[in-house]
Amino acid sequence: MEWHFETEESASLTLFGILENGEEVKYALKIPYALSILAHGDPNAEVIGLDQFPEDETPPLYIHYLFMTMVLIGMFATLLSVFYVMGSRLRSRFIFRRFFLWLIVALGPLSMIAIEAGWWLAEVGRQPWVLRGLLKTKEAATTSGQVDLMLYLFILLYLVLGFASAFVLIRMVKHNPVEQELLDRQKERR
Repeated sequence: MEWHFETEESASLTLFGILENGEEVKYALKIPYALSILAHGDPNAEVIGLDQFPEDETPPLYIHYLFMTMVLIGMFATLLSVFYVMGSRLRSRFIFRRFFLWLIVALGPLSMIAIEAGWWLAEVGRQPWVLRGLLKTKEAATTSGQVDLMLYLFILLYLVLGFASAFVLIRMVKHNPVEQELLDRQKERR
């Protein structure tokens, strides 16, 4: 996951940057000793680089971008949450401004992107292993004839859950109008 190509002591953590020519990272922010501390709890510890792994077991290097995407969206969500909690405690009107509300709305799709980036990172980053050093993906693939049945059952399950969720949400909106809730909140703030 890290762009750490050569084994070294006191390894720095690489943030951001652009990978060029396979092993050259440009425009990166490097934090000295941080990777050694994260990996071993010791700033002078040796961190094994990607050059020590067999080439067929080295993950694709683009997964670092997936990790950074996930981290940046998580930091944005945390920061937005902190601003919201502070604003609500201080009874600030900032949290009701259109710009801030749009940031909250944008957080929904961004969160889904972070979830997908994390899933992609986990699945692609572990290849060719299911369990590192014990079981490869090609050895773990099923030969069962029941896979199609499970697919149909999962489709049915998600259809039932989807319709049930839609039914509950529609019922909630009909019995609790949003306009009335907003008016009640405005009265509370006065």
